[in-house]
Amino acid sequence: MIRHPRRPAAALDPALLDRLKAVQPASLGHHLSEGFLSPQVRALVPGRMLGRAVTVRQPFPDAEPVHRVLDAIRPGDVLVIDRCGDNRIACVGEMVALAARTAGAAGIVVDGVVTDIAEIAAMGLPLFARGTSVVTTRPLRVPGAELFGSICPGGVILRDGDLIFGDENGVLRLDPDRPDLAALVARAEADEAREVDWRRRLVAGESLATLNGYEPEN
Repeated sequence: MIRHPRRPAAALDPALLDRLKAVQPASLGHHLSEGFLSPQVRALVPGRMLGRAVTVRQPFPDAEPVHRVLDAIRPGDVLVIDRCGDNRIACVGEMVALAARTAGAAGIVVDGVVTDIAEIAAMGLPLFARGTSVVTTRPLRVPGAELFGSICPGGVILRDGDLIFGDENGVLRLDPDRPDLAALVARAEADEAREVDWRRRLVAGESLATLNGYEPEN
């Protein structure tokens, strides 16, 4: 098992993170062209989730890598596991989720499958995965896993320490070092504020095309 040094966390204004968590990921999606995980990685336990990624690349059905990485989780982190195309064997169940929640994790993302979904739902820990399975990983102690390195869950290159933001509509990756992060959040906030007025006007019968500034058709 390869362990990389954990990526130093970029300094982010806690107030900015609070503002980011208050908007919808889809509101950011209006202004982004990349960073969207495959929609097949979907919310199995719904909830708004924002935190730093703790990454695991786990190509084999070995339980040890995920069990080891749990000791590195800090409050607010999101555990992100890339199963490298395996959608048959679950690597997260009740005990992994409970350990992650107890450590303060904000959620779990698995490009693969999970188990014990009812028990995890009862915890209220946001969980995103491709599906569920009754087949689970087990202690094999085989080489090939990687902790705290770059992974590619849902087709998106992700580094340990990146921001992971998700809700019922999907999951996206944000670079915490991007210089325009505050401006991006401000645009999302402005969009959501405008939508409050648009809801009223649409119910009153106004045209969505007109509200979006499209020229009237001849």
